[in-house]
Parts: sequence; structure tokens; C-alpha cells
Amino acid sequence: MPSSPSRRTVIAALGVSSATLPFAEAAAAAGTPTDPARSNGGSPAGNPSGNPAASTPRSGRGDDWMGMLPQHHRVDRSGGVVATHGERELVWEQVATSPADAGATVEATIEVKPDEEHHPLEGFGPALTHSAAWLLLRMPSPRRLALLREMFSPTGPLRLSALRIPIGTSDFAPASGDSTYYTLADQEGPENDPLAHFSIARDEDTILPVLREIVDIAGPLTVVMSPWSAPAWMKTSGSLVGGRLHDDEETRQLWAEYLARTAEEYEQAVPGLTVDALTVQNEPLHETAQYPCMGMTPQAQADIIARLLDELDRRGLETKVLSYDHNWDRVDYPSDVLDDLARRGVDIDGEAARVGSAFHAYAGAASAVDPLHDAHPSAPIWFTEQSGTQDPSKPYDADFADGIWWMSNELFLPALRHHHRGVILFNLVLDQDGGPGPATFTNGTGLFQLDEATGDLTPNAELYVMAHLSRFIPAGSPVLTSTASEDLPNVACRRPDGSVVVVLHNNAPARTITVRSGDRELTAALPGWTLATYVLTSRQQVRGRR
Repeated sequence: MPSSPSRRTVIAALGVSSATLPFAEAAAAAGTPTDPARSNGGSPAGNPSGNPAASTPRSGRGDDWMGMLPQHHRVDRSGGVVATHGERELVWEQVATSPADAGATVEATIEVKPDEEHHPLEGFGPALTHSAAWLLLRMPSPRRLALLREMFSPTGPLRLSALRIPIGTSDFAPASGDSTYYTLADQEGPENDPLAHFSIARDEDTILPVLREIVDIAGPLTVVMSPWSAPAWMKTSGSLVGGRLHDDEETRQLWAEYLARTAEEYEQAVPGLTVDALTVQNEPLHETAQYPCMGMTPQAQADIIARLLDELDRRGLETKVLSYDHNWDRVDYPSDVLDDLARRGVDIDGEAARVGSAFHAYAGAASAVDPLHDAHPSAPIWFTEQSGTQDPSKPYDADFADGIWWMSNELFLPALRHHHRGVILFNLVLDQDGGPGPATFTNGTGLFQLDEATGDLTPNAELYVMAHLSRFIPAGSPVLTSTASEDLPNVACRRPDGSVVVVLHNNAPARTITVRSGDRELTAALPGWTLATYVLTSRQQVRGRR
């Protein structure tokens, strides 16, 4: 992550006391109107469910999800629309829809072509950094497990299905004297076994216990692991901060063995875990940070990936490898890596291809990956990092609105339209000061913020955006061709049950928007600058239309 963010701001807290409230209850609390003129009854959508939980918070243990889970089950089963408004007229609530023959004046239409399938969507989730795991372990166990169930249970309100795990510490690690940052082999072994002291044991203090709980709760889970730095003794800087790998075959081979061994030992340590993908280096073009980092050229990375694939095969692991793991503005880097690997005879474009690319959004735009996909259409593309940020100078509503808009318009919707198979944001949770993390980045936000002084746990804007997708789009759903529009950005997909889901952001004043897919149609009146998920099941079929 860069030392300073280069994107619009995302909210740090929802401004409600939710010390005992898991996500759905805190979400309802966030949507509670304080101004009668902005109540649900006065909004364009209203509260069609008649459920008081949509506008009134209740206390509870998280086992009824504030009435939101039944509401969203209805949308799943029968179709409907769920929306979040940037200024909180609606917060992840079901909105009223109009029958196709109701005569409503439609002001915008998205057409979906149900027969034109593209890449599959494979998951959404956060990074389980050492800081996030440390904070979670400081929570009472029942409360932590309730939170993880809400996030990762396949029948819960969020249904997250992807996770990124740092190999050794990232920049977000709890302070621990002079050894805050570490790798899994800080001490070099003897000449005949340099990795003799390799161990994942230190992760038992943070990541591994939480990961076991998540794997036990979750359904199918896509796990990506990424290193921020090699051990200092492998690097030109002699430090975890800065430098590059020593430029020799022995060091590159050791680094490949280190990465493969990490995947192997993590799978052994966590029953049920499969490490789906490894990246070779987080942000290889950012080697001047004041936290663990390491530069790497495309040529070095290609050589390491070729060695890593051999090491994974030797261990009987089917783990994929994602190249690059950095910003959209330098697509030439992964292009060079994949081209180099193809010249080496590595299968990049066949059905059994195991090498793809990963991207961040601190610079560039999602559409930049189009030439990469065109050159190597079988190579998977993932989005693997973006931190939320807080602007302390802005009032809450403005910050929340910025977050909903930016995450929708600049990240999720364009990324998924442009070949990305999933989106992983950064920290699962951070504290009220945006940490524990580096002193150079103190306004970061995770999916949740935990106030350690009060115990308040509040979801951030980026979590609402992710929920609009993760809750309604299971892994394996292919993206479908849909209308491209600057004032109505969207992504459409078909779920395994045959229903069609369209997530859109209304970048205009309040209007009535119709989504049409074949013989199915759904119309809803949305406020301006609102994120919405349309679910079209067989109940939205229009008679006589094909």
C-alpha cells in the first residue's frame, strides 16, 4: 500500500453506538432516520416490507440479523431490489418495485443479454492482516464468532467468500518492540539448508487461530497469500524495508521454495483450508516504503514463478500463481511476466493455465487490463487490495457518500466488467486510529472499525458496497453483457439457480430505472446517487415476451 492514499475518501465510522451489534443490526442503526423529512416513509422507495427493523434498531445477539436476513431472503427467492443511498435515505434496504404492466414512467433502462457470458465471478472479501487478527482476538470469543458468522457464513447476511493473507507481516501489524515486522525465516540456516529455521509458528499469535474459525464457518473460500518482503538475508538491503532479492539463481530458488512451503504448511495447520493462489511479491514497484517492501523486475518475477510452479507440483499442490499484485497503471508489468513465461513453455493460455495477474487501485483504471485479457484470455485476473480511507475534515454524511460513490464507480463495477474475477479489499477490521499500522498511514479504514475504548464496532462504507455483490452473487456466476452507461455504471451476472443479478449505481437525480433480461423485467424508483442490486428471478417474467 502506498504511504498516502490517492483516492477519494471512505467513511471511518457510522456514527452510531453498536457495541453489541453485529453488521445487520449496525446497518439498521445507521439507516435510522433522525430527520422526519428523510425518513423511510418519505423516501422514494419507502419500506415495502413493513418490517420495523428497517428503520428502528433493536438490541440482540445477532441471531435475527435485525430482520434484514429474512428481507434479503425474500429478494433472493422472489426477486426485488436492495439499495444504499450515499446520504443514508436507504442503507442496504429492500425498496418497492413496479410490475411491468403498471404503466410507470421509466427514465433509464439497462438491457442484459442473457446469452452472452463472460468470465466467472469467484468471490469477495477482505485481507486478514496481523493487525486485523490481533484486534479480533482481543474481542470476547462469542462476539468475534458472531461477527465472523455474519461475514463468512454461506447463509448469513454478507456471505463473503474470499480472503487475502500476508506471508510474514504486511505494513499492518501490531507493535511488538523491535520485532513488529517479521518473515517466516528471519534467521538464515546453514549453507546446506538455508530455510532450516522456516516456521509459521509466530502466526499462531494472530492469523492462524482466526483463520481456523473462518474456515470452519465459511462455505467455499478463495484464499490468496501475498508476501511483503523476503527475509533480510535474502535481500540487497539486508532489511525487510526496501531492497530487492539478491540477483542469483540460488536466491530465486529459495524464494520459490519459501512461498510453496508457506502454502503447504498453512494447509497443514488449518483443517479444510486450500490456498488457491500465491502472489510472488506485493507491490513490486513500491520499494521505498518505511515498512516491509521489496522491489522486483518482471524478468525476475517470471523466473521465480516458473520455479514456484515446479515447487508447488513437487508438493502436490494445485495452487495458482498471480503475477504483479500492484496498480492498474502499469499493466505492462504483468504483460511482460506472462509473455516471458509463455516463451519458457509455461501454459498461460490453455484450459489448465495456473498463472494470472492481480491488481490494486491506488493508481490507474480497471479498463487498463483489457489488452492483458485480450492477449491471455485464460489467465485469471483478480483485484487484491484497496484500503478505505477517512477524511477527518469532512462531516460523516459527505464521507460516507464519497465512499459509496468511489467504491462503486471506480472499483467494484468497472473491475467486474473488465475481467476481474473477484475483489479483495484490505483490512477486515482496524481500530479507531486506523491501526495498528504504519505511522505514515493513519487514516485507513477496514471493512469494520473497532473502537477499543468503547468497544463500538461499526461497518464502513466499503463493506456496504461489497455486500451488494457478495450477498447476492455466489461463486461461479458468469458476468453477462449489459448496457454500458456512464451515468448508470453496472455489472450483470447469472447465478447458478438461473436468476439474473444486476448491481448498478444511479449517478443522477432520483429516477425510475428498469432492468430487463430476456423475458424478465424489474422496475424501481431510486433516489439520486444510489447503489442498488436488482435480482430477477422467474417471478419477474413478463408474459408474451421472449
